[in-house]
Amino acid sequence: MREEFKELVRPLVAKRLAALVEQLWKDDDLWKEIRDRFEQGSLRGNYPTLLEELPENPEYKDYLLKMGTMLAMRSLLPPTRQPWDESPFDGSMDAYREELYGGMAYTYADELPEFANEWLEELARVGYRGMASVGYEDEAQRLPTKEQADRIMDSTVSRPLGVDEEAYPVTFENSRQVLWLQLKGERSHKQGYREVRASDRLLRTNEAVLAALTVLEGKQVDARQVREALDASGLALDESLTRQSLEKRNLPAPLPINLLEYVFLLLRYHRPGFDDLPREERLDLIEGTCIHINECIDTARKLTAFLEYGTPGKRQRGATRNADRDVRAAVRRDVDGWTYRRIGEELGVPLPQDFDYKGDHPRVRQMVSRGQSILERALGKDGWRKHIEAMRTEAERWNALSDLEQCAEDLAEGLGMPYEEARRICIEEDKRREERMRPKNTEPEN
Repeated sequence: MREEFKELVRPLVAKRLAALVEQLWKDDDLWKEIRDRFEQGSLRGNYPTLLEELPENPEYKDYLLKMGTMLAMRSLLPPTRQPWDESPFDGSMDAYREELYGGMAYTYADELPEFANEWLEELARVGYRGMASVGYEDEAQRLPTKEQADRIMDSTVSRPLGVDEEAYPVTFENSRQVLWLQLKGERSHKQGYREVRASDRLLRTNEAVLAALTVLEGKQVDARQVREALDASGLALDESLTRQSLEKRNLPAPLPINLLEYVFLLLRYHRPGFDDLPREERLDLIEGTCIHINECIDTARKLTAFLEYGTPGKRQRGATRNADRDVRAAVRRDVDGWTYRRIGEELGVPLPQDFDYKGDHPRVRQMVSRGQSILERALGKDGWRKHIEAMRTEAERWNALSDLEQCAEDLAEGLGMPYEEARRICIEEDKRREERMRPKNTEPEN
């Protein structure tokens, strides 16, 4: 009866919540409080990435904060209908989830995006349940959750041991591995008692969420080089790297800051006490995590590349390895008229050792050729020539604009606002900049 009541009132609750969110948009006191809290937090060094992206114009900054907050609120609203409302589930979420976890791909034929959405929505409902707090006599300890042990007649739905199932953690000396022991497993009809089961399997949903996060947030790097550069940089490993990199100048080598922030997030969550480890041990963990991120991204790319153009029994080979870089090289050559040497300098391609006496840059020349081939395949030779002229004309027009006109046009294009409004914002920003740069008047001495 309780579940039936929940299903009955859910659409009404969702409708009321949506109306509440719309009312909050008009609540000036609420937005003042949000602005005040944001300003207080930013003074304490919070929100470094957001502060970097927000404009200095107060009016425009308030608008972006308000829009961001509203989007966050709307993302929390439950949909008016759920997938289990449809036949054959008839409102039973349990029946729907059994079907999904047991294998629902057969019902989708060639509708892969729709099937992906089903799983993405389920992962959003379940969330990432990587660690569970377990109470001991002295203090609570955070341990990794595991998948409920397989049972012959049991559900296929992921149920995390350590969160909502009765189980006991098992730890080992000289190992960080954790098992979970179930004392009340499925009943053995032959023996008459409930089986004792042990599980060391990670939750399927946790693996899926972690893989998705890693592909989205990760980046393939030379793990050893990253470790050495991070160590040489002198950056603290227990503080925000983003904030430190903004404050510090002349770093010994470029660092993949965004990737490292993700690596730190993983390690701090899964290894409580990471920040208290010796620096060398933390660097080892960072390097090892980067290696596994490389493997995860490489595996995902190989799968998608094989599905796109792979041939069974043959080495997987695409038409080009770095199409975007090749196209950029061709544009610099055909539109800007740059030399191969200058193109190589911009794209980070080192000069060949024999350049001084041969004067040739074969690698960049091949990049330009491949890029031209891509552009001509897309537009045709005549089409590419016409686009070259169009790009040159556009560059000439843009460079003839004043700084104010460039600012207004850039803002209008980037944010989709009217040009006059963008121009007004740029003018006000220029006035504020001039006021900040103007020397302050000093009182004459008596």
